[in-house]
Amino acid sequence: MMTLSPELQSSLESKIKQFEEERTMPLMSNMELRGIEQGKKIGKEIGVLENSRDDIKTVLTVRFGEISSEIEEIIGKITNPTILEELLKLAATANSLAEFKQSLARI
Repeated sequence: MMTLSPELQSSLESKIKQFEEERTMPLMSNMELRGIEQGKKIGKEIGVLENSRDDIKTVLTVRFGEISSEIEEIIGKITNPTILEELLKLAATANSLAEFKQSLARI
């Protein structure tokens, strides 16, 4: 086996390392990165909806006590953020849980 000078040994190791790095594929393709970004966006939207629903339930519970599973179920099915925002306002201003439930039935 041939012994290389320290400079040549260092140069060889550097070139081998560079070659290995060039051969490896990128960790994620652009398509995968776009998919991750899309997933994050959807996750944020879901989080906003869940928080809005929780806010409505919290206001109703604080104002009127325990709420029925029927009301929780109806609120849980609403996917429009604008409607949820209006329901939050209604939950804060309704005179009774029955009044809130009547308004909820009209949606």
